[in-house]
Amino acid sequence: MIAPASLYRFLEKKGVSFFSGVPDSLLKYFLKYVADHSAAENHLITANEGLAIGLASGYYLRSGRLPLVYLQNSGLGNTINPLTSLADQEMYGIPLLLMIGWRGQPGINDEPQHRKMGRITIPLLDVLEIPFYLMEEDEKTSFERVNDAITHSLENRQPVALLVPADVFETYEGLPLQNPYELVREKVIAAILADLSGNETIICTTGKSGREFYEQNLALGKKFSKYFLCAGAMGHANHIALGLQSDAPEKIIMLDGDGALLMHLGALPALAQRSRGNFLHIVINNGSHESVGAQPTGAFSIDLCRLAAACGYENITRITDQAGLEKWLKDEL
Repeated sequence: MIAPASLYRFLEKKGVSFFSGVPDSLLKYFLKYVADHSAAENHLITANEGLAIGLASGYYLRSGRLPLVYLQNSGLGNTINPLTSLADQEMYGIPLLLMIGWRGQPGINDEPQHRKMGRITIPLLDVLEIPFYLMEEDEKTSFERVNDAITHSLENRQPVALLVPADVFETYEGLPLQNPYELVREKVIAAILADLSGNETIICTTGKSGREFYEQNLALGKKFSKYFLCAGAMGHANHIALGLQSDAPEKIIMLDGDGALLMHLGALPALAQRSRGNFLHIVINNGSHESVGAQPTGAFSIDLCRLAAACGYENITRITDQAGLEKWLKDEL
């Protein structure tokens, strides 16, 4: 298997020291090493994958050095526009090293939401005319392919991909993310569900929220019969909820997360303008992409309540502790 430190040092020797992207669980050990050892100005977790392409392109245009953009293959869709109309050889010809976690690889058992993209990842790269190199557990072979990818990208002034299957990197735990709040998402979800009548429609964002809702609902004897678990399509669940709300007589409860919310912040004005009194948008902010390795989202440095107000939300409550949660459940829910 590949030691994250070894790959990091190898990339440094090849002149690759700038990293940006959206975390993926297949890359998490390498990304944790990058987070712990890169200077702050050389590593930025972006809100979505397309922004990472833009950021890396700007870095190259300023420095002339090859950047690395990391993502899960499900995020390829967010990169298509900037890859084809910005970085492509027929536009500005920007060399980029794309490190892509290959979820849903054919022949490997994976979650349903990963299977289609796993099957079409290589055909999609072919359509985009992006050469790719497959990494594997053997370090020597992988480093040779990384070297070839770097050379190809620089010589041809184009994006080149490194496809990373499961179980390529050795374990690296890294420094733990500090959470200054006492509330835990699973307990918050449990408290909310216990307080609701069961007649509501629940929509859960991508990640652990849906899994925890499902487990809690089972524990409550399947109290809720109307719910939607958005296993993929990160950042789009709140608009699924808005669509479901269009003629719904019951209350619509949207359980959102900070990473998903930040990915498509442009959703907020439409939610504020088009939702009705039966729409409740709950954002559980733990400051991390927890389901793919607990890398930080940066949401602890953002006042999401003021942001929502600026977009037109009228009734906003900020809850930071157990007492505040209990008061809100009693007075508002």
